[in-house]
Amino acid sequence: MIFIRNVAFLLTFLFLAVTGISAQGKVEGNALRIKGGLFYGGVKTDFEKRNQTSDIFSSAEVNQDWKNHRDLDLINGLGVDYFHSLNSGVLSNFFIGIQLNRYGRSYQWDSFYPFGIGKKEGDYSLNYTDINAGVTLAVAPGFRILPKYVIRSLSQQLDGQYFGLGNPSKYGSQTRTAGGLSGLLGVGFEYDISESITLFADLLVYGPFLFRSKGEYNNEKFEIGNGFATFSTANGGYTFSSQKISLGGSFVLMPGLRLNASLEQERLHLKAESPFALSVTTVGFNTLGTLGEYVSATSEDRIKISGIKMGVSYDLDFK
Repeated sequence: MIFIRNVAFLLTFLFLAVTGISAQGKVEGNALRIKGGLFYGGVKTDFEKRNQTSDIFSSAEVNQDWKNHRDLDLINGLGVDYFHSLNSGVLSNFFIGIQLNRYGRSYQWDSFYPFGIGKKEGDYSLNYTDINAGVTLAVAPGFRILPKYVIRSLSQQLDGQYFGLGNPSKYGSQTRTAGGLSGLLGVGFEYDISESITLFADLLVYGPFLFRSKGEYNNEKFEIGNGFATFSTANGGYTFSSQKISLGGSFVLMPGLRLNASLEQERLHLKAESPFALSVTTVGFNTLGTLGEYVSATSEDRIKISGIKMGVSYDLDFK
């Protein structure tokens, strides 16, 4: 409900406050659109749940929720789109483009084990590139539908370290990486309230569709303490899908130059496939640790992204 209220407030504000400006997505003739923006909001990675699962199995260690989910990301929606006019009634134009997105977080969290407490931190990055192609359907005056197909290349990495204070005292380091490719179906909507302002919605609704790569998942963790050492690893395939909704508005600062504002919410569902898992200690094979690595990898968890995006775009006409 809070998200819906925020969307309503943004759209109402744009409707009341912005006048004398052109439409957001309407393209006349052939054009190259250059765009970029920034994002402020929260990013929760599936690695958080995976770490919780593996730590419970391997050392009866309970992780608290990770902190520092919210931050500002300066590379968001950076890319270009080319629009080619079709002039075929409802079928207005064909478009193809590429878009880069990057999110970085410095997470911190605490943990508890039977006779001690842990202090943990991790530097995290999430990067994905969308290659999209679609058409613009001018179905009614001022109203356009933009069905599209998106191929997304995704990668994420967590480099972590932690200290355990108690019995045993310990130090650990970890690198967890994952990535893959997936085909996604999406659709956009644009509505011109007048010649001066446009509201828009952009959705990813289904995937994987037509194309899915096996991807790759890998986790390596080393831990040393008073009287022991442990090495744990897991690797295998990696798949994902995405559902996204973006709601906002756009106006022109000068001919060809547009300012955009939107509320973003995205859920990516991810899991490893057919992983190899192993955990060994200085005294031999660690059964529970190995099981924890396997369960952690194969569970379906989510990346959650939600926040506010501000951006600009500039159209170069090729008439």
